[in-house]
Amino acid sequence: MASEERRDLKMLIDEKTEEILKERFARGLQETVDIKVFTRRVVDINENPEHARFSEGLVRELSQISDKIKGEILSIESEEARRLNLGTSPVILIGKDLGYSIEYWLPPAMHQAGTFIETISLVSQRESGLNSSSKEKLKNIDRDILLETYISFDSPQCVPAVLLANRIAVEIPGKVTSRLIEVGFSKAKQFNISSVPQQIINEDINSAMRGFQSEEKLVNQIISYGSSRAEEILAQEKEEAKKKEELIDSPNYPIVLNENSFAQAVSKYSFLVVDCWAEWCGPCQMVHPVIESLAKKHKGKITFGKLNVDENQGIASHFGIMSIPTLLVFKDGENVGSIIGAMPEKVLEEKLSAYLGH
Repeated sequence: MASEERRDLKMLIDEKTEEILKERFARGLQETVDIKVFTRRVVDINENPEHARFSEGLVRELSQISDKIKGEILSIESEEARRLNLGTSPVILIGKDLGYSIEYWLPPAMHQAGTFIETISLVSQRESGLNSSSKEKLKNIDRDILLETYISFDSPQCVPAVLLANRIAVEIPGKVTSRLIEVGFSKAKQFNISSVPQQIINEDINSAMRGFQSEEKLVNQIISYGSSRAEEILAQEKEEAKKKEELIDSPNYPIVLNENSFAQAVSKYSFLVVDCWAEWCGPCQMVHPVIESLAKKHKGKITFGKLNVDENQGIASHFGIMSIPTLLVFKDGENVGSIIGAMPEKVLEEKLSAYLGH
């Protein structure tokens, strides 16, 4: 009987995926993460019972793969669910016992399965992966924030939006609630949501953000709602951003380049490395902190720049940039090569050293 029950529960994750997840969890999970699944036993005509069963089964299987994942199946009619004001079935809470407020008001299926797994890892590590500027700004949140992200299951464009919202909730536990809602849910109709992804803060329709938002834009919008110092913080950031466009001597940070300053920068700096990126590019976000670190470490020896390829398509086309992140390497005004893809700081440093030695 036990083996039959085990087979029933293993229908969602195949053996190959299970092995991959075992290795990933063994390597990446640190603290034990609680995952609470609230479902309804009595069928509601406005809900899909298969979504509830899928959510229960997935969390059970993940709990069997790693002892760092503690799954719990609860009733949506329970006192805890009422206290948390959970309004549909299923609802999944990640890391509630650790102080986090991350809510899936839908099953983590299709494109959202990956973000669900990634979010568990972020909570377990207590590390958001946001850039240093975002982390510093979010320290000023002194009001509670509800960030609702409306998505559809079959939209890959929703994936980075969901993950970014969850990262922000991980960075400031207890202050920001990240709530994921399917576009067909009745609440989406209340706000007249017609395209995805779309995000709304504190149920204020005036805060609506359509499409994927960059980390900087979303964090700034949250600051504007969640910090009593918002005006001061955003004004200061605008001033600092302007300074980073100046082609100063020996900068210890990546200079922000555009079509007006690019040629001058190539001419001015004897060894220039340009990080070509875009807001929607996940691997690009991984490269940014590496570039920031190397800019400090090699001040006066290597100058680093950042170029948004979406905003500067002419330059991207001229240098034949087909994938990002790509680092363009210039020496004495000449393009001597490029480095494609995200990589650890040490590996990138070795590649750049080879160009320096030429």
